[in-house]
Amino acid sequence: MSTMLVAEDLSAVGGISLSSALPVLTAMQYDVAALPTSLLSTHTSGYGTPAVVDLSTWLPQVFQHWTRAQLHFDQALIGYVGSVTLCQQLTTYLEQQSLSLLVVDPVLGDLGQLYQGFDQNYVEVMRQLIHQADVILPNTTEAALLTGIPYQATPELQRLLPALQQQLKAGAHAVITDVQRADQIGCAWLDKAGNVQFCGEQRLPGHYNGTGDTLAAVIAGLLGRGNALAPTLELANQWLNMAVAETIDQNRTDERQGVALGRLLQAILAFN
Repeated sequence: MSTMLVAEDLSAVGGISLSSALPVLTAMQYDVAALPTSLLSTHTSGYGTPAVVDLSTWLPQVFQHWTRAQLHFDQALIGYVGSVTLCQQLTTYLEQQSLSLLVVDPVLGDLGQLYQGFDQNYVEVMRQLIHQADVILPNTTEAALLTGIPYQATPELQRLLPALQQQLKAGAHAVITDVQRADQIGCAWLDKAGNVQFCGEQRLPGHYNGTGDTLAAVIAGLLGRGNALAPTLELANQWLNMAVAETIDQNRTDERQGVALGRLLQAILAFN
């Protein structure tokens, strides 16, 4: 089994971030090292202000222990980090690893705005982190923030994607994850010739927390198993659409909970 380091926040209630990544990657037969970058009583959408534990003093101790124990990881998925200090600590640690794959979901904001508590300094340290990545998965807001191009709900992909690529090392891929075309939502990226490519699924009604976290975990898992980028993105969008459809079918009374994962996990196990 390959070892996948997953570093992102852990919310006790809400079913997003680590709570969704762990079952997805475990089903894909990874040995998952779960590294919470912060602990929250709930996620931040709809529950009020959560109780939060700052792990900036704990994280360096983790890295020191792992180094003494001679732990090494094959791949890594980085999601929400949360502070300049944590981002710098994580970047330094990853520089010391010989990873075959690093996927970064550069969580910065949405709907044209930085998330509360983030500033331009945080954007700068995120730029340093993504320079190591093999694949980055920003939404349209995060793509604009990383490139300095003004945010547009319907971005000029032929301008935005090359600007993102310039932030990355040679051979890496920038994938924007919330691109809308007609009645579809999906991913856009550049092919080897520099042409914009898109794959998506029908946009289903409603808003669902944690869809980006689930999509990132699926993409990292498929890429880590050697699948090419285009078929990975096509399959990941299909599976995420399946998860959202299952969530709708469940007629949940609490819309704050993340997407249902039952059918998605069954699809992964059948794919294995």
